Amino acid sequence: MESKNSSIQCEWMVNPDQKWLERHWRALEAQAEPNLFLSWLWIGTWLDCFVDNCCVVLARQEDKIVGLGIIVMKEKKIAGLSYGRQFCLHRTGIPSQDQIWIEYNDFLMEKALANTVRPLMTACVMSQMNGTDIFEIGASLDVDFVNHGPQSVAADCGSGGADPQPVLSGLALAEKEVVWESVGFALDFGPLKDEQQTLDSFLSRNARYQIKRSLKKYSALGEVKITTASSVTQGLEFFNHAADYHLSRWGSKSEQSGFANPGFLHFHHELIRRGLPQRQVAIHHLQAGEEDLGVIYNFHHANWVLFYLSALNYGSGDNHLKPGLVAHYLLIQDAWNKGALGYDFMGGIARYKKTFANRECRLAISQFRYPHFTYSVKKVIRALKRRALKRRVLSESSSDCP
Repeated sequence: MESKNSSIQCEWMVNPDQKWLERHWRALEAQAEPNLFLSWLWIGTWLDCFVDNCCVVLARQEDKIVGLGIIVMKEKKIAGLSYGRQFCLHRTGIPSQDQIWIEYNDFLMEKALANTVRPLMTACVMSQMNGTDIFEIGASLDVDFVNHGPQSVAADCGSGGADPQPVLSGLALAEKEVVWESVGFALDFGPLKDEQQTLDSFLSRNARYQIKRSLKKYSALGEVKITTASSVTQGLEFFNHAADYHLSRWGSKSEQSGFANPGFLHFHHELIRRGLPQRQVAIHHLQAGEEDLGVIYNFHHANWVLFYLSALNYGSGDNHLKPGLVAHYLLIQDAWNKGALGYDFMGGIARYKKTFANRECRLAISQFRYPHFTYSVKKVIRALKRRALKRRVLSESSSDCP
């Protein structure tokens, strides 16, 4: 499988030295597609907060590292009995730890080689699997983790110098199942500026009306202002202030709001300590006079603003007051004025995101596995359930007819 171009070898490493990993990760990050969730800020914080043992899949072209990915393995159990392992990319497989919710998840790869390197790294991970093991990736963009491009390559998975052909051939047998999916929304400023539009002229008449009506009502309470945390102390204060609003809106159980999850809080406290001085974390407190509107927690990366979390005051009882719509309108306008490239709402379907967005993408969590009797039985059971549900819906529909 050699070609005129240098072949690419993939290696599997167990618990490499973290200082070595950080040095090579940062170097490769500079050559990769910009991605906050694959930056060492996010990855390094995640490792320090949650990961004791991990494996690294590494892709090299000659002596140059062109791909890195961190895999955490978790034993899958039912009623205390093990039935295989879950290989997770940049996640632990533990819901309370994965609640920090990585998006745009992928291997970290040299940008020009990504489409070639990605399936080779996937193959390297899956070469470590057997039986009912699964490889889970997400939440990721709709990219191909399995099929490689036309460039001939070689995959060497492990120190044993495995023959690349069986690795890639085996990957062709892999089954994929999407276990979660959603839509991501973003406002790309480029098309608007190309057409000499403003934010107001881009928005629909109804959106402009709702924003202006809400701003007018808030202005009657006093000056509408946004205070952006200028220190770690202030950033932590704003983040902690968000807790009551978030818990009130989403629920006080740990699986409902991250603010009820100690692991979530620990991670973000550390992320704020590391990221706010670098201006990669931005936490905004919004007020109208003495009225508290709430908190918006954003990331700044590669001249884009990424909206991560909001905790807003919906307790006024006035449905004409739209704290979220107003907050994002003001922050988008501020990003526009400061020369940002766009405002990314990321995953999750919500009306306000559709209001502002001019770009959508598909995000999914996918599981890859090799064929196995257990999964064949599960697929049959799921198909029977879907068929039974369809028959019941049709039956209920026909019984409603006069």
